[in-house]
Amino acid sequence: MKRTAPKSYTAIYDAIFSRIVQGQFRPIHRIGITSLAQALGVSTTPVREALRQLAGRDLVVERHREGFYLAPLNARAIVSLYDAHEYWMDRALQHALCGVVRAGRHRSLWRSFDSRAAATSDVAIMSIRRYLDDRLAVVRRHESAMLSNMGERAMAFAEALARDDPSVARDLSHSFHEDCRQMAGQLASAFEGQGHGP
Repeated sequence: MKRTAPKSYTAIYDAIFSRIVQGQFRPIHRIGITSLAQALGVSTTPVREALRQLAGRDLVVERHREGFYLAPLNARAIVSLYDAHEYWMDRALQHALCGVVRAGRHRSLWRSFDSRAAATSDVAIMSIRRYLDDRLAVVRRHESAMLSNMGERAMAFAEALARDDPSVARDLSHSFHEDCRQMAGQLASAFEGQGHGP
């Protein structure tokens, strides 16, 4: 089956980011630019540029004369990232907003976090929260596997936002972030042991 090459730089970046989030690379293995370019059906130049941009977002690291590697993420770093994310979500929840999220079926707590941050129109909140979300995206699938009630949390958080009840939303956010901090060691172990691809 022949793959269609991504048409834009954004599509190439997104494809590589998606592979990172899906756990196709391990921190100890070099990301093969040539094999990744072949898998995407593009030249190595846009792949290298996308990897440099991902390095700027701390998702990969570029080692001089060695290449690109998935950025390491230990338990202490994971705790710090969840601490920072919780802080910025608290800031987003302090903004008085009405009717930002409609009640209903919300499958992703992270999408609700993103919606709330975007609704503030505060550039600092949106930018920093997006950075933290991207950095934590590499453990998201492990997080979902370890927290069996993610759907219920997402629904409760979205309903609190729809009722314009930031106090309840904040309590739910704090509970989620605390649970994630408690399992930071497990998340780090799962991240370190994930499979690798091209």
